[in-house]
Amino acid sequence: MNDRFINEVTCGDSEQLIQELDDNSIDLLVTSPPYNVDLGYNAKHQNPYDLYQDNKSHSDYIEWLQRIFGSVKAKMVSGGRVCINIGDGKNGSVPTHSDIIQFMANDLNYLPMTTIIWYKNQIGNRTAWGSYMSPSSPSFPTPFEYILVFAKDTKKKVGDKDKITVEKDEFIKNSLSVWTFAPETRQKKMGLNAMFPVELPKRLIQMLSYKDDVVFDPFSGLGTTCVTAKHLERQYIGFEMSVDYCQRSRTRIKNGDKRLI
Repeated sequence: MNDRFINEVTCGDSEQLIQELDDNSIDLLVTSPPYNVDLGYNAKHQNPYDLYQDNKSHSDYIEWLQRIFGSVKAKMVSGGRVCINIGDGKNGSVPTHSDIIQFMANDLNYLPMTTIIWYKNQIGNRTAWGSYMSPSSPSFPTPFEYILVFAKDTKKKVGDKDKITVEKDEFIKNSLSVWTFAPETRQKKMGLNAMFPVELPKRLIQMLSYKDDVVFDPFSGLGTTCVTAKHLERQYIGFEMSVDYCQRSRTRIKNGDKRLI
């Protein structure tokens, strides 16, 4: 059944499409779900995500994510890894990442592997918000996001040593749980509000999978995970609800991304 999806970005609702995947067929999931911070997926901001409500109540949002990652679990191989890039809402006052850890570990019985702090290194020039130079109501912007990594059944994933593609220096550097690299700088040009750079899936794919493994992104956007997986000689599956993004993803994957060269 995965033949329909393999090495393709399929347009549709991931919550429904996941049901059609074969059990025990996904080696690695790398994704960044919608952050539920009203980035324009509604009538106020016309864009390809008009069908998605990105201003759910926090409880409804967490329940939705739990359904998604709950249905994914049967599709993962034993030892398969799930990587979720997420930021907390309202400058850290909405603890989204901790709620995800809670349901992934306690309700869905995934094994937590690590929590990576992605420091975006972009705090230098910013406007001071809140009560500037006063303790009355200061604001604390968060120049970082989380990458939550979980495993199914076991933290060990057996594979062919000849299919390891990460270099020694990369492995040592990326095994630290604080990663520093800039966010995607082409978002305006590419027309997507929330888009991680190729460096993020590149590190995760190199560290957590073998050549020819199947890498899955249920919120594919413009195909960053998929184009990176192809470049690293993995198979890929992407689900994306926007027809426009699906079409543009396929073109991007076909042409490659110059930042991966």
